[in-house]
Amino acid sequence: RAQMEQEIVECVPNFSEGRDRETIDAIADAIRRTNDCHLLDVDPGSSTNRTVYTFVGNRRSVVEGALNAARTAWKRIDMTKHAGAHPRMGALDVCPFIPVRGLTPDECVAACAVQFSRRMAAELDVPVFLYDRAATRENRRELASIREGEYEGLSEKIVKPDRSEERF
Repeated sequence: RAQMEQEIVECVPNFSEGRDRETIDAIADAIRRTNDCHLLDVDPGSSTNRTVYTFVGNRRSVVEGALNAARTAWKRIDMTKHAGAHPRMGALDVCPFIPVRGLTPDECVAACAVQFSRRMAAELDVPVFLYDRAATRENRRELASIREGEYEGLSEKIVKPDRSEERF
C-alpha cells in the first residue's frame, strides 16, 4: 500500500468526440468521480473531433479512471456517425499510461496497459490493440500501422485483436 502511495502514473486517453460538450463533460466527470484520480486537463478539438484528457494517480486509480471514461464513451459515442481530421480506431482511440514516479516503463505496461486492456475487452466486448511497449506483436509496435484503415477498416483487423480473441 505504501508503495502505491509513492507511485504516480499519468494517463492520456484520446476520445473520438471533440464537439459535443455534454459527452466531453460526461467523460471528464467519469474520471473526476474515480477515487484517487486527479484530472489535470481536458483538451477538445473541433476539427479533429477528439478530446485528449490528462489525469494522474496510482496504478489502480488510473486504470479505474480510464475504465470509467471508456464506459461513458462507449455509451455516448456513435462511431458510425463520427467524422474528424484525425485518424482513429474507435470511441477510445488511444489510452497511453506513462510512469512518472515509482514504476518502470515495463511495470507500467504490466500494471496498467495490460490490466486496462483485459478489463475493457471483457466488460465492453470490444477489440483492443496494444502498441508501443505494450505491443504483443511486432507489427503492432507503431501506432500508425494499427490505425491503418481507421475505424472503417476495423472489421478486417478484428479477427486478431490483442484482447478478446475468443469472442471475435
